Amino acid sequence: MDFITQVTLGGAVGQATMHRELGNKAVLWGMFAGALPDLDILAYPLMDSVTQLTWHRGISHSILLTMVLTPLLGWLIARVHHYAVSIEKAALFTFLALGTHILIDLLTTYGTMIFEPFSNDQLAWNVLFIIDPLFTLPLLIFLLLSLLPGESRAKQFRNAIGMILAFAYVVVALLFKFGTELSFERALEEKGIQVKRMITTATPFNTILWRCVVEDNGGFWIGYRSLFDRNYEIPFWYVPRNELLLAGIEDQRAVQTLRWFSDGWFSVRKTPEGELLFQDLRFGEFDVAVPEHSFGQGDPRNLSFTFTFRLFPTGDATGPDKLTIEQDFPMPDIKNSLEILWKRIKGTDPPARTARAAFKR
Repeated sequence: MDFITQVTLGGAVGQATMHRELGNKAVLWGMFAGALPDLDILAYPLMDSVTQLTWHRGISHSILLTMVLTPLLGWLIARVHHYAVSIEKAALFTFLALGTHILIDLLTTYGTMIFEPFSNDQLAWNVLFIIDPLFTLPLLIFLLLSLLPGESRAKQFRNAIGMILAFAYVVVALLFKFGTELSFERALEEKGIQVKRMITTATPFNTILWRCVVEDNGGFWIGYRSLFDRNYEIPFWYVPRNELLLAGIEDQRAVQTLRWFSDGWFSVRKTPEGELLFQDLRFGEFDVAVPEHSFGQGDPRNLSFTFTFRLFPTGDATGPDKLTIEQDFPMPDIKNSLEILWKRIKGTDPPARTARAAFKR
């Protein structure tokens, strides 16, 4: 999740576990612990763009590092406060603060390597968008209320309300996800689309509008469904994988890393200038040419995927590092994008047909 959410969640855990001993200082420790795993990005200047993809949410978000830091940070907190809080209780706080950070990251689509350094497998449960105000705001509001003067029990009660509301929101999001998955599966079966694998993800800032990506033998079908849609027909748009465009460069570190990072959910296309664009299809797209066609509303010939990487030469003539990458996504007008998203969330009568669209500009 985003930095504000992680800091807020950590602060709430600190308030819930150590407020009696440390007062509001427990919140500060919680905010620190909640932010700690994401400080891995401070190492980015030491890495090239390819290595950065393998670093974030790696060892810093692993079970192993959590187990190592739990007693160390627990001892440090107890020592700083002259053992006003026991090492055991401070260690419990550390475990919960780091553990909830990892857990909430697992609920997003960006993979988390919790088994590093033994495995670089990425886990993603695809329940929440990386920024979701309906999850964060209750936590933040009731955490701030818990900082107001008053009895310790009242403060912890206010903080607990925020945590309960956030947990309840996740449960509701899971129910929404399972319900829309059933709708997607029914629509795919009716259209006779062969499914090798499928993911459903929440769209930006909500859990009402869901996005489905389905892999078949040659590419991917993308569809959207809002819980408020009045038409049960779900249109799916086709994006070919175009894997042949990678012929001759499969052994390059940049290509291998992108294939791993995308978990195979990718499409490749060549620009009129001859540049190769590697598109990770998991994180959403926007129709730059006709914004109203975004979120499954029209022919996606001009879609720009949020996670698009441009492959270009490094100047090294030999070896596995002849190519490097940079992100290539033309940022749409934010105000207009939010208006289109809000309209789609409210439910529409989407075009009742299945479209097979080539990917070209």
